[in-house]
Amino acid sequence: IGTLQDARYMECCGQLICYGCDKENHRVIDATNSKKKEKEKQTGTKAIMVVHSCAFCREPVSTSGEERILRLEKRMEADDPLAYSHVASRYRSGIWGLQADGLKALELFHRAAELGVPDAFVYIGGYYADGIIVKKDPAKARACFSIAATKGSIWAKHSLGFFEYLQGNTVIALRHWRLSAAAGYKASLDRLRVELGKGNVSRDEYAATLQSFLTSHDEMKSEARDREEKRLEVLEMKREARDSECK
Repeated sequence: IGTLQDARYMECCGQLICYGCDKENHRVIDATNSKKKEKEKQTGTKAIMVVHSCAFCREPVSTSGEERILRLEKRMEADDPLAYSHVASRYRSGIWGLQADGLKALELFHRAAELGVPDAFVYIGGYYADGIIVKKDPAKARACFSIAATKGSIWAKHSLGFFEYLQGNTVIALRHWRLSAAAGYKASLDRLRVELGKGNVSRDEYAATLQSFLTSHDEMKSEARDREEKRLEVLEMKREARDSECK
């Protein structure tokens, strides 16, 4: 079962699509509609526009959070593991028309975990690590993060590193971050850069991990991903510019 950290879950059909590919799908639809509008101006004939739809099942995309929740509830009726995890995270945040409900979120994360969603264990581990809803239990938190990591969640590896770091186990934390950074997780690489400045990571260790990080990203490269990364970089630059103006 995939992860919700690096892809968008399509609540219409239960498929996962990387964010770059999803953006490419909508870019192609926009380009098609632009050509139709241009032809409409030239001929005076009303053109039928292409509806923005799922790249897999071609169901029109949801236009509201409430509609997305209704679709997710149908996926839950079919025991779709990622649907449980997705709805749980919405209850956790209190969005898409749902009122924040930590207990409901935890219940759904447990169901998602039972059905095999690695990231669900990370969320459950977070509850035990922070003592939210449940009694604080570092041992259970570590166990949840570890289970998720063994099931292939890179986010879990990063989270396990953070957990160990906060427990004072810096050497263990760095080992987890090196593994997740080498697998392409940028937040882990950022943490290693901070620890490099503190002298906890050698330049050789950081250079080797950075090379593995870059290799991992090269293997995942595509034109769609590159376009999405550039779009996000522009948004980040604009955000930083606004923050500077406010200071």
